[in-house]
Amino acid sequence: MDNKQPGKAKKWPFAVLATVIAAGGVYALPQVFADESAGSRTESAQTQTSSAYTAQKVQPSSAAVNTSLTDTSSVSPNLQPTQIRTSSGSTAGNAEVVLPVISVDPNKTSASASRSALLQLQIMGLKTEQYLAFGAAEKQSIKLIEARNRATEVFSDPNAPADRVFSSSRKLEEAIDRYNDEALGGANTIASALAKAQTQILNGRSESDLDASGKLALQGLREAQDRLNANSTEAGALSAYKYFLLRSAEANDIQSFNPADYSTVLKQYEANIKARTEAAGSYAKAADKLKKAYDVSAKSLASALERSSGKNALDAAQASVKVTYDALNEGLTLAEEIVQARPLLDSPAGKEKGQYGASKIGTLKRAIGKAERSLKTSKTIEPLKEARTKLAAAVTEFKNSRNS
Repeated sequence: MDNKQPGKAKKWPFAVLATVIAAGGVYALPQVFADESAGSRTESAQTQTSSAYTAQKVQPSSAAVNTSLTDTSSVSPNLQPTQIRTSSGSTAGNAEVVLPVISVDPNKTSASASRSALLQLQIMGLKTEQYLAFGAAEKQSIKLIEARNRATEVFSDPNAPADRVFSSSRKLEEAIDRYNDEALGGANTIASALAKAQTQILNGRSESDLDASGKLALQGLREAQDRLNANSTEAGALSAYKYFLLRSAEANDIQSFNPADYSTVLKQYEANIKARTEAAGSYAKAADKLKKAYDVSAKSLASALERSSGKNALDAAQASVKVTYDALNEGLTLAEEIVQARPLLDSPAGKEKGQYGASKIGTLKRAIGKAERSLKTSKTIEPLKEARTKLAAAVTEFKNSRNS
């Protein structure tokens, strides 16, 4: 973090941060329509449309509020700030992360505490993606999304071995810390963002007028500010921000929500994917790995709904569905473009008019090969979009190289 660019702080979307926290961390649920074009989505926030909706909302009790304000659940992280360590050789069980350490070793506490920590980390990962607006194509962003998707898969499996749960949580926590290390602009940036968020949470009201989620979010902000004031080094800033993310995850889980909204979104995704794969025809098989990833995430959300899971579990599962859904849509488009590009390799080679140089055909063949590898290995939308862009450029260059 010692070589931050002066403009790095501009990556903080203050308006988004303040708005999200003011709403208690509510996630907008995407409204997806079967006739939309690939890569095009619209999202809208949850709205209360009827008295029936209001009746279905889960209202946290005052007892839950009091407990949340004084306890951090079964996870008891060490809250002393420390220097970040990001050695690439760290492994599950001894990964070096920034305090507070959220992941819990079931050998030292319990399997249930380890699962609870894994869920908190999933929401912390979502929160920091929202608050920091780090470029989606950035390396650490892709790694964070992939780690979060793996964590969602593990968490949704009630029979997942304790060591696998712990391994997933440590890897996700390390990914979160690496992401924050790259995206944050320093102590001043964090202090300013926390101050703006506090103003939005209160929104001219007294603290007593806030709901349970708002009170917990506000408490987390103040505690993070205190920690930042006590240690304003970059390491201290990272630790304070991470503590804020932890409290944000706790506040998110006690928000009111309507489970039916998640079910509706899942049904829309399922309808879209069915229509999309049927339209893809023969080239859909090329995106089979992406389809399997989507199926796993969709099953995770369906299972969470069947178990009447809390808001954090539903938010984490739904976010994973969206990531795999977007990747599959992009992958199907890339698969189609690869199929369309392959016949160009049969173009006549030579130096005569209307022919193509042998080296040009070889260059196009390599470009197609790279696109095919991306289709097989990519797990998020950004690498697939990049592969499509490069393939399109290669096809255009090849067509323009025809001997005249």
